[in-house]
Amino acid sequence: MAADLAGKSALVTGGGTGIGKATALRFAAAGCRVVICGRREAPLVDTCRADSDKISFVQADVGNDNERSAALSAAMERHGRLDILVNNAAAETTASFVDHTEEQIERLLRVNLLAPTMMIHEAFPHLAETKGCIINVSSAAARYQGMPPANLAPYASTKAGLNQLSRVLATELGPMGIRVNVVSPGLTDTEIAAEAINNSEFLAGLTAITPLGRVGTADDIARVIYFLATDEARWVTGQVIDASGGFWLSN
Repeated sequence: MAADLAGKSALVTGGGTGIGKATALRFAAAGCRVVICGRREAPLVDTCRADSDKISFVQADVGNDNERSAALSAAMERHGRLDILVNNAAAETTASFVDHTEEQIERLLRVNLLAPTMMIHEAFPHLAETKGCIINVSSAAARYQGMPPANLAPYASTKAGLNQLSRVLATELGPMGIRVNVVSPGLTDTEIAAEAINNSEFLAGLTAITPLGRVGTADDIARVIYFLATDEARWVTGQVIDASGGFWLSN
């Protein structure tokens, strides 16, 4: 991989597993210095072990205001600049809407929508200095609803809000040289999707309506995030890019 991100610095939330981990590894391989954050220390350590020269971590729950701020502060203290912000951390609860508790709904809103909003708000001065970019990780659930329902109403709503936040910010921050885009994965083989992946009937039905005929991998999504972070995408902003193997074509 060419050193397309050499000299740049990134903060990736939810970087210990899945899409966040794959993204951190791709960034590091391209010469980027990466700070990852997440709630659990062990996965963060494991990710850093893969490239300790380029990747470091902060144990932080982005749903916690103080911990989220600490992660951003650490990225600035360690590298002195911020070129790329990837809001990847997410919470998901699968249940009918009426069976969601108020606490679950509040947690989904806080982690999936409020946290990236506030992270961007706090990171803005640093990104303005570098004319950096923001990549938010959403979900196909934000735009497509299958039948029968997937029991993701609050989760899907938070991701739809993230999509629109990104579009609006692209227009507002564009004059400052900051690009804002969204990657919207379909079902991806990650820890958060384990229940769906392990449901053979559901999995067979979904792959049957996916033109590329399989479930996505974390690296499939990381490749799109990586593209958006490079100068190859310097003329791309305000986009919600589906990375779903064509799943949306059947919806």
